[in-house]
Amino acid sequence: MPLGMIGALFYIVHTVLGQILWPEYNPISTDISSLTADGSPHASLLKIFTSIYGICMILFVIALIKKASNNLLKYGFIVLIIMQLTSMIGYSFFPLTQNKTEMNFQNMMHIVVTVIIVFTTIASSFLIAFGYLRQETTKQLGKLTLFMAILITLFGVLNPISMSLHLNVIGLTERLVIYTIQALMFILSFYYSFINESCP
Repeated sequence: MPLGMIGALFYIVHTVLGQILWPEYNPISTDISSLTADGSPHASLLKIFTSIYGICMILFVIALIKKASNNLLKYGFIVLIIMQLTSMIGYSFFPLTQNKTEMNFQNMMHIVVTVIIVFTTIASSFLIAFGYLRQETTKQLGKLTLFMAILITLFGVLNPISMSLHLNVIGLTERLVIYTIQALMFILSFYYSFINESCP
């Protein structure tokens, strides 16, 4: 169960390290995917971190599925593992190209993968929240998960809004979403690892 915390930390480290190693990179205006795009400096190194993240998270979610004691939780964790597999496999096959503004096949597929990840993330977080809320022993965790699910949704809406308004803040809005997701994964991992290992 600690793999969720380990994976979340590896993901955060890849974004921070990528920014440090690439002085010209602007975390406010540049998306996270640019760090591992084809031709980006240190992309190979950073992909090691994202690969470790992906493996940790997949193993962690498999453990969560085994612990699920009601259908809402099980469905939520199944959707979550679909998201993690889509992220790990999809971004590996379809990283952004050097010219990310060019709508070639690779970049289009990258966008498709991102859309799938957004919707499966939101769906899984709400299913998991309602699954916890159904059980008296995990109602507090359910309330916290529901709060995080709402934040993920609200932050996710900021992406298309900022783009339609031509605000150059895609890096910021993306980080709000992804860091909130990683925080939720860390919380769930911490809960099962140290607070109540026997809970669903």
